[in-house]
Amino acid sequence: MSGTEAVSRPMRVVVADDDAFTVSLVTGGLAAQGFEVFPAQTVEEAWALVESEDPHALISDLDFGGGVSGVSLLRRVGQEYPWVGLVVLTAHRSPQLAVDNPAAIPRSAVYLVKSALRQVEDLAEAVRSSIAGGAGDRHIPGADDAAVITITRAQAEVLRMLASGASTRVLAEHRGTTIRAAETMLTRLYGALGVEISERSNPRVEAVRIWQQGRVVVR
Repeated sequence: MSGTEAVSRPMRVVVADDDAFTVSLVTGGLAAQGFEVFPAQTVEEAWALVESEDPHALISDLDFGGGVSGVSLLRRVGQEYPWVGLVVLTAHRSPQLAVDNPAAIPRSAVYLVKSALRQVEDLAEAVRSSIAGGAGDRHIPGADDAAVITITRAQAEVLRMLASGASTRVLAEHRGTTIRAAETMLTRLYGALGVEISERSNPRVEAVRIWQQGRVVVR
């Protein structure tokens, strides 16, 4: 434009999470940082926004509830819009605790853990890093790292199934083992998590609560 300086458009970001509070918090925080943000609470809504709004980046949860995974969304965007930065924002330090196909998450995605974020600037920096092609971060370290609990991959699978409401019988059938063996696996999982087993406690509920807090990492 002659005699005037062209005004650049803000960077556009699609935020996808099934939790309305998280969407609102992230949307508001990024908007305050100067981003133009498009919120979505389903994988389908997020894909439609990617197609219509031509975003610079996508921030997506992994677990959308009801067995719906954000991995397919991340992979599709990575394949069809490879210039779009990808950021995973999840409650879980290890993706094995959120989805059954963590290896399918694009390697270009920047991986962030919700409980480890201390300020919105960290999220904004992750978005810029993803757009620039700088990936590899698995999470932003937090002050609570000392409280992290380590479990095996097999235990992670059992914990994720517990969180989905699976019964001991369903666990046994999925693992191809007996109910007694499944009960033993649960007992060992509770021990690894430091969950009390007594008549006064509900170890399943406590295990799922720990899973929700993002304190578990898979070795």
